[in-house]
Amino acid sequence: MSKDISPLRRYFVVFLGFATFMSILVGFAIIYFVFTQIKGLETTDVLDLEKLSLIGEFFGGAVGPIWSLAGVILFYLALIYQRRELELQREELVETRYIMDSQSKTIEIQQFENTFFQLLEFHLEAAKRIENHATGNGFDKMYQDFQKAVNATKRKRKKDGSSSVLDEEAFETSFRQVYDAYRNSLSHYMESYKSLLFFVHNKSKDANFYVNIIKPHLTEQEVLIQFYYLVIYDQDPKFLKIVEKYTLFERLNFRSVQAVDRLHLEELDESAYKPAHKIKKKLTEESEDTDPKSEESAED
Repeated sequence: MSKDISPLRRYFVVFLGFATFMSILVGFAIIYFVFTQIKGLETTDVLDLEKLSLIGEFFGGAVGPIWSLAGVILFYLALIYQRRELELQREELVETRYIMDSQSKTIEIQQFENTFFQLLEFHLEAAKRIENHATGNGFDKMYQDFQKAVNATKRKRKKDGSSSVLDEEAFETSFRQVYDAYRNSLSHYMESYKSLLFFVHNKSKDANFYVNIIKPHLTEQEVLIQFYYLVIYDQDPKFLKIVEKYTLFERLNFRSVQAVDRLHLEELDESAYKPAHKIKKKLTEESEDTDPKSEESAED
């Protein structure tokens, strides 16, 4: 931004210019006055040459200092204007750099958004392939198959006389059965989803804004499968932090999770569920008060 010259400095420059003009004018006035007052001066006469020499010395002593002062003032004014010109050039360079930085940021944002929406489109296409499965909504079918696999394992353990409470290995085995049946489509879907989130997390300066664009595209069934994929199968700590940081499971159906088990909800920080963590807490308290026998009868 250009800075205006202060009034005091402007008046000072005007004063110097006026002083220079008056100094030159006074010098010419003195010369004019001297020559108009000298009469009958002959340069061929020796005496007249001596008079001419005295006149020259007079001019050198009277007019010379005045014009020297004018020269110094002009030199100083030249420095002032040169300094002002350099200041204007520097301000222009700053403005140019600011404009270039703004353009660079705009181009950077445009490049980011182009990549973001391309990745989002790839993710939505992968989700549609699963949603439009031949047997119905693929995400819902995966959840139902996983629930059936878990309940089948619990019934088998009950018949064998062992505890019906499943450990992590049993849950992973049950989920792998579902995952293997949908390996190609689900693997592609989750990898595109993780790539999209990692890209937003690492490249965006306002990641929450772009994550909030992604969230409305996630269905309840998708979030359920994402939850079990993360806590049972994938267990990627970097992806876990992103889920918790951006509250990616706020639309998680806690009742559907508890229909399978109650322990995996505790594997993630409450920040992953906010503002729905209050529902999770309430359901957890209700499940703790539930009679284990009633749970076994529900499995049957």
